[in-house]
Amino acid sequence: MKSKIAGAALAVGLCAGCSHGIPPPVAYRATQADDHTARPNPANDNPDFHPAFGPFDVQVVFRIEKSNGGDPIAYGIRLDPHCTPSGHDPVFPYWRENRHPPKLGSHALRFFQYAAYGFSKQRTTKRSRTGGEHLIVLKQVKRPVLIVAEQGKHGYCVATAYTRVKGVKNARLDYIYVKVAGMMSADYVDVHGTDMKTGDQLIERLTP
Repeated sequence: MKSKIAGAALAVGLCAGCSHGIPPPVAYRATQADDHTARPNPANDNPDFHPAFGPFDVQVVFRIEKSNGGDPIAYGIRLDPHCTPSGHDPVFPYWRENRHPPKLGSHALRFFQYAAYGFSKQRTTKRSRTGGEHLIVLKQVKRPVLIVAEQGKHGYCVATAYTRVKGVKNARLDYIYVKVAGMMSADYVDVHGTDMKTGDQLIERLTP
């Protein structure tokens, strides 16, 4: 893992102006609403978000925290009015700026940051009028993560990530912690999850 992160970090320095494209929000007209349409989430209407979020998107499905105290990398998902994943690559990582509360902002990853924190695979496995399922595999955590999107109890779209954590199948993926070793390396990665049957907190350490 150290060599991959080191190469990606070096590449960031060589490509200071590059960024990975993020899919645009879903265009929506209120006249298209039906009995299965979710409520637009007012929290998504924030001019400090770059990328911008559409009315039905979920801003944070899970996140990556780092030991150096930098802003976390969040993974959002583009959803349509039925809370169904939209487009070929609806899940995207971005920097979530939390260090100046209460103001919250965001910005896109640069191209080679995406090489470290992006995906080796993503595809939608289920679509319906009440939600959908989307499968991703992160470049640095090589196991399937299933994201289930649906309408929540308040009428807004919600999305939850599930994966195997410490041998527990379909544990909820809460966040990933990276112990940074230096400018271009990591000592280990901790995957934090919750056993949905028992409620137990799970932590699995991955080392290079």
